[in-house]
Amino acid sequence: MKRRPTVCVIGIWHLGAVNAAGFAEKGYAVVGLELDRKKARRLARGVPPLFEPGLEELTRKHLARKRLRFSSDPRVVAEADYVVIAYDSPVNDRDEVDISPIVEAARLAAPFLRSTTPIVITSQLPLGSSETIEADVRKANPGWRSGVVYTPENLRLGAAIPRFLEPDMLVLGANHAGAAASALALYRPFKTEKLPMDLRSAEMVKHALNAFLATSITFINEIAGLADRLGADAVAVGRALKLDKRIGKSALMMPGLGFSGGTLARDVTQLRRFAAELGHRAKLFDAVVDVNEGTFDEIIVRLAAKLGPLAGKKIGVLGLTYKAGTSTVRRSPALKIMNKLEEAGALCAGYDPKASAEELAAEGQSFTRARSVRALATGADALVLVTEWPEFRELPWGGLAKLMKRPLIVDSKNFLDPARVSAAGFEYQGFGRSLAASAEAA
Repeated sequence: MKRRPTVCVIGIWHLGAVNAAGFAEKGYAVVGLELDRKKARRLARGVPPLFEPGLEELTRKHLARKRLRFSSDPRVVAEADYVVIAYDSPVNDRDEVDISPIVEAARLAAPFLRSTTPIVITSQLPLGSSETIEADVRKANPGWRSGVVYTPENLRLGAAIPRFLEPDMLVLGANHAGAAASALALYRPFKTEKLPMDLRSAEMVKHALNAFLATSITFINEIAGLADRLGADAVAVGRALKLDKRIGKSALMMPGLGFSGGTLARDVTQLRRFAAELGHRAKLFDAVVDVNEGTFDEIIVRLAAKLGPLAGKKIGVLGLTYKAGTSTVRRSPALKIMNKLEEAGALCAGYDPKASAEELAAEGQSFTRARSVRALATGADALVLVTEWPEFRELPWGGLAKLMKRPLIVDSKNFLDPARVSAAGFEYQGFGRSLAASAEAA
């Protein structure tokens, strides 16, 4: 029987856990390297590090089939035909990426690499990092004849498994011919277009993709700011734009809260930094950051316009996670909004069906976590919807309105049906559509 090629995935949190289970699903023998022994044992029992739809089931499936296992011993790298570094790169409060986990992973792997085993990096990296890592590995292991491959991750919280298994495309950056050939072999089971290129171009693809998405969000929010004040419905405008083939159905054209977290902001920040270092003014990216931050302040502006000074007001936040379909709260827009509310003197409480209690504790947040939406609404001066959990659409809005001191809701994602919520007794505020929604409800 032919031996299954072995993939060693280093760094098992969200990105790494999805890669490990996903490569096993594609037919590889996979060993996940998690240096923390306690975490490695939890993974070996089929317990992922966070909630992601389908991840636990896929992990348990391949653990049972013996296609997937986990270890805390770096020597397992010696078994690998391919090494994949898949750390979720930490990003600080200034949206600056920390690549030290990726550099350290390459350093640990270097002594155990087979001569023809490539290092495939899917973690977020500033342009130029892959070349530096490749040079460092060559110094540590002179017999290594392969190279580094950079393939930008396409992770999407809440849809990570299908996105991994059926990507829109695969960018495969390499400066070494052998590594490039190995990358094509590794991703052969993935039926999508593969785009070979050099390392720096592949790294720039990731920067450019996220900067483009960030710009599209900022653009529709600029339109929304005007539409809101002129009586137009920016949601309808966004739908029309997406149907124009020059823009595309997948474009981010839903007005609402700006982007948060360490993904889009990270790459816009990195491109601005490159421009500053080169003495080149990146006017567009400067504007993207400025407009984007303004959408978070808009929450405070809207609440204050209706409630007056927010000091002492009770504000309930619906949704705490980075987005629906995941348990992670790291860099979530809800936490950012709650910090702004607390700075304004408001009393904050939040509810979320999946938010990780461990991560919330690590964030050191001072707000109250409500046990139910009813508890959140009781005595509240307003609610703010931040995360688009499907169950929020079906809430008993009439009953919630009666529990509140003032039934006001700010829908920061234009997720709810304005007519339905207004008919239930709420004063509805959307983004870029509140005037139009009020007219419809009248």
